This record gives sequence, C-alpha cells and structure tokens, in this order.
Amino acid sequence: MFESPLIATEDVSFAERERLRAVLRLLPVGVFIADAHGRLLETNAAAEAIWGRPPLVDDISGYREYAAWLPDTGRRLEAHEWGMARALLHGETVLNQEVDIVAFDGARRTILNSATPLYGADGMLLGAVAVNVDITERKVAERAEAFLSSASRLLAESLEWEPTLKAVARLATHAWADYCLLDVLGEDGTLHRLALFARDAGRQPLLDRAMPYPARMGSDTVMARAIAEGRSMLVQDITPEWLASHARNAEHLRMMQELGPRSMLALPLVRGERRFGLITLISTSQARRYTPRDLAYAEEFARRAALAVDSARLYREAREALRARDASLALLESFFAASPVGMAFMDRELRYAHINPVLAALNGVPPEEHMGRTPSEVLGPMAAPFEVALRRVLSTGEPLADQPTVDPRPGEPRHYTATYFPVRVHGETLGVGATVREVTEQKREEERLRFLANATVRLSASLDWRTTLSNVTELLVDQLADYCTVDIVAQDGVGLERVEARAREAPTQQMLREALRYAPPPGVRTAVRRVLETGQPELASELDAAALDALAVSPEHRRLMESLSPRSMMFVPLMARGRTLGVVSVVSQSASRRYGARDLVFLEDLAARAALAVDNAWLYRELGSAVTARDEFVAIATHELRTPMSALHLQLTSLQRATERGAPVSPERLKQGLASAKRQAERLNHLVAHLFDVTRISTGHLVLEREELDVSALVHRLVTRMEDALAAAGCAPVLHTDTPVRCHVDKLRLEQVVMNLLSNAMKYAPGQPVEVSVESSDRLAVITVRDWGPGIPREAQARIFERFERATGEHARASLGLGLYISRQIARAHGGELTVEDPPEGPGARFVLQLPRE
Repeated sequence: MFESPLIATEDVSFAERERLRAVLRLLPVGVFIADAHGRLLETNAAAEAIWGRPPLVDDISGYREYAAWLPDTGRRLEAHEWGMARALLHGETVLNQEVDIVAFDGARRTILNSATPLYGADGMLLGAVAVNVDITERKVAERAEAFLSSASRLLAESLEWEPTLKAVARLATHAWADYCLLDVLGEDGTLHRLALFARDAGRQPLLDRAMPYPARMGSDTVMARAIAEGRSMLVQDITPEWLASHARNAEHLRMMQELGPRSMLALPLVRGERRFGLITLISTSQARRYTPRDLAYAEEFARRAALAVDSARLYREAREALRARDASLALLESFFAASPVGMAFMDRELRYAHINPVLAALNGVPPEEHMGRTPSEVLGPMAAPFEVALRRVLSTGEPLADQPTVDPRPGEPRHYTATYFPVRVHGETLGVGATVREVTEQKREEERLRFLANATVRLSASLDWRTTLSNVTELLVDQLADYCTVDIVAQDGVGLERVEARAREAPTQQMLREALRYAPPPGVRTAVRRVLETGQPELASELDAAALDALAVSPEHRRLMESLSPRSMMFVPLMARGRTLGVVSVVSQSASRRYGARDLVFLEDLAARAALAVDNAWLYRELGSAVTARDEFVAIATHELRTPMSALHLQLTSLQRATERGAPVSPERLKQGLASAKRQAERLNHLVAHLFDVTRISTGHLVLEREELDVSALVHRLVTRMEDALAAAGCAPVLHTDTPVRCHVDKLRLEQVVMNLLSNAMKYAPGQPVEVSVESSDRLAVITVRDWGPGIPREAQARIFERFERATGEHARASLGLGLYISRQIARAHGGELTVEDPPEGPGARFVLQLPRE
C-alpha cells in the first residue's frame, strides 16, 4: 500500500483512515482510490495482485500506463476512457466495464472495471473509487467451451479427417494455443508430422523448421510417452532443462529456445486400443500456464477428434464396400427396376438412359419424361449441384458416396443421401450411375432417440418436480415446440395450476408470462380439460379461429392466444401409476411445421418419462415426510409410554419397600399410592387403546356396534361424569341438550369422540367455559363443542385431523397426536364427519360432529 492518506481532507481522522485501510486489505477485489485530479491515493493488496505493483499516477493522463484493450474491438483503452477518468471528468458511474489487460508483471488477465465519483457533504467532488474484479478463469472456461463447440462442428461436418483435423488445429491456435503440432501414427508404427500452426503468422516460418522433428516412439519424452501410454500429459512449466532433455541435437535445441515454449499439453488421439496420432498445444505467454482444468477440456477435444478419425476410417471401409456393391448392381437390370432405392444411369453427356420408378417419383416427374434429358432439363436450377457431382465422377473416375442433400422445394425438409459412381465395361467409362435414398425418417428417428436419451438423463438428474418440469419445457422448445405450457392438477384434485410456460423466442416468452394466469378452470370444456379427464392425447394439426375459440377460457385469453400465432398444437397427459398428474401442451408457430401422428407418439414418450420423474419426486417427498412422521411418532410414543410407566414403577416400588421393611403403611398413604398407580395404569391403557384404534383404522377393521339411543342424554351424562376434570381445569360447561335426538350409533365410540373433544377444550382453553350443544335435522344429528381458547389458524384446521399432528405450543409433546384423527375416522365410519371452524364471534374453536340419524 502507498503511504499517502486515503482522501486528502483534514476532517478525516487517523483512526478512520486505518479502519478503511483494514477493510481494503480484506476485500477480495482490487480497489483504487483517487483524488479529484486523478492522483492515485490508495490501492489494496487485491489490486496489486491483479496488476502487479501499480505505479504512482499524478493525474488522469497517467492512466495511459495501464495497458488494456476492449475485447470486442481489440482497441486499446485511452486514458480518459478508464472508468475512474469518466467518474472524475463527467461524474459517471461505470459498472462492469470488461477489458483485457497486461499487468505490470507481464501477466495477461481479463477484468471487470467499475468506478463511481465521491462527493463531500457540500457536494464538491472529492475523488473517485474504482473496483477491479479478476474474471480470467471464467473467460478461460468460456473460450475453451466455445472452442470445443466450434471444433465439434468442424469434426462433424466432414468425414475427410485429415483436412478436418488441420482445420481444428488451426482453430486451436486462435482460441487456445500459440502453437499447435499435429502428428499421425503411420502403419510402420512411427509418428509422422502432418501439420504445424502458429497463432502469430510471423513465427510460422520458424515453427515450420520443427517439421522434421516428430516425437520418436520409445524415447523418454512427454509426447512419446503420451502416445505410447494412450493418456494426455500436462507440462505446466517448460524449463531450460526440460528443453535440453527433449532436444534431438543442438540445432533442434536452438530452434526450441527461439520458439520460447512455456507450457504444453500432449493429447494422444486414442479410440479403444487404436492410436491414431498426437495433438500438441503449446503456450508461449507468461500469462498463459496450462492447468488441470485446461487438460480436462483438451482431453474432451482429443476424444472427439479421435472419434472423428475413427469414423472416417469406418466410412472409407464402407465406401469401398459400396463401390463393389454398385458394380454388381450395374449387371442386374431386374433388380434396378425393382429396387426400393432411387436409381438412374446417365451417359457421358449426363442424359438419362435408365431411371427406376422410385427416383422418378422423388423427382416428381414420370420416368418417360427423363429419357434423353439432363437433370437440369428435368429439374431446373435445383439440379445444378447434382450435375457438378456427376461431372466430377466422370472426370476423376472416382465415385462420390453418401452425399447428403436436402430437397430445396417448399414444405417440410426432406433428407436424402446420394451415391454417384462411374460405370465401366472393359475399362471404358460408359457413363455415371446414381442411387438416391430418402433418409428423412431415419434422420428424425435418430434425432428423437438422441433427444429422448438426453432427456432421460436430464429428467432423472433432480428429485425436485418443478425442476423436472422446467427441464421438460426446455427440452421441448429445443426440439419440438416454438412454445409450450405445463398444467399440473392442484392439491384439491380438481383445479389446474399452470406451473411452466416457455418459449423459444424472447418476445413470445414475454407474452407467455401472461398465459400463466389462464389454466382452464373446472367445467370449461377445453382440450386441456378433456385430456385431463380422459387421459387421452389430442392433436390439432391445423388451428383456425374456431379452434382458438374452443381453447380460450376468456376473451382476454382469446386475444392473447391470437397474438401468440399458434398454427399446430398437441396436448398429452402426464400419467404415472394410472393417475393423470397434468397436461403438457406444445405449439408450433411455423407455417411449414404441422404436427402429425409421429410427433404425438414422440411427445407421449417424453411425457411418460417426465410423469415418471415427477411421480418419483413426489413419492420421494412423501417418503421423506412419512419417515419423519414415523421417527417423530416413535419418539413421542416412547416418551408418552415411558412417563406413566416410570411413575407407576416408582409408586409400586415405594409401597413394596415400605412393606419389606415391616413398617406399618397408613391407610391414607396406601390409598393415595393405589390411586396414583391406578391413574398411571389408566393413562397407559388410554395410550395403548389409541394405538390399537390407529391399527384397526389403517387395516379397515374398525367395527361399530350400533344401537338406537338419545344423543342428548348421552352427552349430558358424559359432561356430568367429567365434572371433576372440568372443574380442575377451570372449564365451566354450558349445555344446550334439552331436546332428545335419537340416532343409531356405537355408544362407546361416540363417547370416545365427545370425551376427546372435551379433553381438547380443557387442554387448550383452561380457565374458559366450554359450550356443548346437540341439534338435529331430518337426517343429521349435530354435536358441537366450542371453547374460548386461542383458536386454530385456518391453514392448520385440516392438518390437525392427520395422524401424529399436534399443537405447536406448550402442549406440542403432551399427546400422540391421534385423538382428533381417531375421532374423525370414527365419525366417518358412522357415515358422518368431524370438522373444525372459527366461531361466529369471539375467540376459540368450534368442533362440529355430524352423524346420520338412520
């Protein structure tokens, strides 16, 4: 750090400056502070790590010493263009200005530069602050990935591996290396140098002098070991000693020293047990040291290059086999006529002499109209590339096999492969033959299979169902749709929630955000609703105004759909384990893309995989909840059973010891001990009874012994029986049970439900009155128990009737959480229901038990 003050003002204390310096030292980003004239006052350690030790600068003009270039144009940054200068000169706030720099220690980096002016309390400009963030590693990764993408495209475009590898090697010098050396392994087992490329054209002549020096197989050099062992090797720092150990002779050493290599990657081209050659990437920059990350990217590049070379070898073998086959076909006229492949023979002037019906149909012209005419005369300008290929075969005598072509005529693209070959008799070339095979469906099937394989991997990568559906829509807009939506059945089992809406184009995506509000509600007979209810997919190959009217759920939705310009649609259910989870809708906006039966089958396949992934995610979530509930229940049950057991054991032990000592036990103490033991035994019996009830309910063995009785009288007797407990809790009962209400119920089970409700009121509303009423209608008997406690939040009113659910306050561990669950199941076993609601007025909770009278 410089020793100058942070900001040249007299009112800044020494302690404040030191605190600011301490903060600067801890910041992971480079910080520069300058006064109003541009003089640098302070930098931190991170700034020095990025730039080396920056020089003192007295004014803005001194910023020219900081070497930086704009990455888009390659133009060097002027002094007044730095963010600090713009902040001081114009009061600008500059954010994330990306520049490539050469630090004062020679290192090359990419940084994000931000700056803002500093003003005093009086509004006067005090100076400016600039922040530098080193993004070199990120940019390196981006460039490497861009190189891999470009290299893969080049490798996939041709099966002529030698020129393709040269093009890729030349590409590497633009993105990844200063020199690239390309060696191939010959049939004699030695390496032969195929090509050398230098990034700097001025150094290419010097590099060309290395052409005679490929690695010697069997020598103890990095490149020889890489090809022999079939694994990539990294040399992070090339030292003079390393150069001396790898030089063939003095001249070779001088040449390598002049080339100045500093780091190297040796990448063997290996496919299984076969080795094809070696690619060597060399960096000469002090700022560029290859790292293990670079090695990982380079290994992936080498793997793809090796695959391309191997594919080219297989292609050449296949082409030779095809040439032999074509020679045989020239002798089989009958097969020529009956062949399922388009075939033709043209003379030396490229006039049709023979053509089979298949090729004539592909051309769209009857066979007889081909005879004696050239392809251009039959097909017009679109035949020009074919004639070029045919003349080439005639001039070179070499066939052209499996030439890919796409039908240029309007409509959905159709793909073909064509083979052109010379036809000779006794060494004389009579003309050229052609075979044409349509591979449109094969192309589509390959793309679909590849897509489904990738989709399966992506769909299984997450156990979050929303992430899974997001991946589904992303895959669909990449492969099949211009935009798509996903609707999932809501928790109530009736409504739909639109959880995803994704488009290929940004303007469409903006409109689709509005579509999230238009999931079709129950009762609306749209295609989505029909698919949801029937579980059968629907295909709308052509959409007209009437179809849009049928799809819309409101006039606003209709206008939005029209602006989205759908041309063709498919609707497929998401089904798993016999349940429909939701509906996937895909849309084509293109006039040339109309969905058909194959597209529908493809979407069904993807939807089935997506539904399985979503269902697995839900099951995983439910399993986690069940395991948590089980573990919590076991802990609670253990605690609840242990408490009365411990109390009972202590009471009985105390009485036993008193008896064993022979001391007389007073009747009062004996009475109290037995009463306490009885209470604990009753509590144990109550807990065990609850557990048995849960088992009976879960297994469907809850049996009712019905009898006709007066529910009002039963409730009155229960309240009278529980008077002592109610009084102990400070709960005064208020009864409204004057009118007899006859009902067919299980007396003991009904008492169990009412006692549970009264116990809840005493537990959660002690000191408050409890209102109990019995009413009736023609078909129902209704028992209500209302307390004046804190009440139950509405979001928890459904949850409290689930197994093992308990209160969240001081009573959270005071029960097994089974009382209300068992009570509701008893009510439902009677054909009734037990619910909870907020009272019409005042605090508390109102439990309502409805029982059918018959």
